[in-house]
Amino acid sequence: KFLEDRGHTLVVTSDKDGDNSVFEKEIVDADIVISQPFWPAYITADRFAKAKNLKMCVTAGIGSDHVDLEAACDNKVTVTEVTFCNSISVAEHVVMQILALVRNYMPSYQIVRDGGWNI
Repeated sequence: KFLEDRGHTLVVTSDKDGDNSVFEKEIVDADIVISQPFWPAYITADRFAKAKNLKMCVTAGIGSDHVDLEAACDNKVTVTEVTFCNSISVAEHVVMQILALVRNYMPSYQIVRDGGWNI
């Protein structure tokens, strides 16, 4: 509603591959593309050529390897990412994985699943 009230259109799609994809059709009029690093929308030189209004490619996470940076420069498109957005979560995940290994979590979990560990 916020964007629409200001004359913008928000398009959300997971259909990003192929010539007939929603992404391919919508990029022609797009001002900004927001993608994410784990299932990104690849912004190639061909797509930059079609996206005459494109001003910015934002990664909602870390990384920009799904954007042709040379083509972005050639087309004067800003490429940004949300740096440090998931750094704490990654660190927490690593610590929990270490604890799971050190404390023998998986074998102990399986013993409980198999009906063992009677207190």
